Amino acid sequence: MVSESHCQFHGLNVAQHAAGAWQVESFGRGVYLFRWHKGFYLSPFLVATDGVTAFDPISAAAAVEYRAAIATVTDRPVTRLVYSHDHRDHIVGGAAFGQDLEVCAHPGVAERVLRRGHDDIVMPNVSLGDGTVIAADSAHIEVHDFGPNHSDSNLLFVLPTDQGRMLVWVDGVEPDVAPYRNLPDTDFAGYLHSLDRAVRLKFDFVVGGHTGPGERRWVEDYRDYLLRLRDATDAAYRASGEQTPRAGEDGVAMTERVRTEVTATAARAIRDRFGHWAGFEQWAPMTADRILSFIITGN
Repeated sequence: MVSESHCQFHGLNVAQHAAGAWQVESFGRGVYLFRWHKGFYLSPFLVATDGVTAFDPISAAAAVEYRAAIATVTDRPVTRLVYSHDHRDHIVGGAAFGQDLEVCAHPGVAERVLRRGHDDIVMPNVSLGDGTVIAADSAHIEVHDFGPNHSDSNLLFVLPTDQGRMLVWVDGVEPDVAPYRNLPDTDFAGYLHSLDRAVRLKFDFVVGGHTGPGERRWVEDYRDYLLRLRDATDAAYRASGEQTPRAGEDGVAMTERVRTEVTATAARAIRDRFGHWAGFEQWAPMTADRILSFIITGN
């Protein structure tokens, strides 16, 4: 991830690592963004009188710096961790924040961590569901669970700031960047459903786990992108003759020909509208390939 959204919503840079490894931006009302190598990973945190609520420690290395970054803006301890979803590249390293933490997550996160045997992830001890409110002083973090999307444990959050309501959807919407590669671990139908639900939320701007903030239109833009790419992939697949081998073709050759042609055609069909997004040229065909699997299998 390399891009940053250009919009009216900007945090005030209040601290940064001497060598540029991280940056902290304030959005008011105790809400900050920790950026780990700007454009690569980011996590919000909220400073309240009873302690700090930190989202996604990212990794063992990032978490050490994350804790140091928080200490540049407050001497209050981290008392709560919130996991956005179960993927390792966002939730490893929480032990750097100390012991006896309240660790909040979708109930599916604990099940997956246990099944995988990942002992470098601090186990959740508080389950979050749709409509849950995490209270920290006068700030109330709204929790939304719209079902499977980027993973089957993704939660969306809304935080109040001086610039309006911040929607946090890690890996769900990354402003200025095309959806990632072949949508790994994604329930495609669930993703579209979650985008339908998210556009109805009351919020002013959005951040992901890599880029942002971006204007609220980015949620609608992601929905539009995926719908247009789905329709273009479906049209190209049908025009190709679907899974019909040509004379002398075996199943492997047919599959690779159809997928190569269909995904390139589908990406080309939406390039005029979305081609300026970072990652489009590399990732749109990969996303079309994932969508083609959805069209063929229904999943």
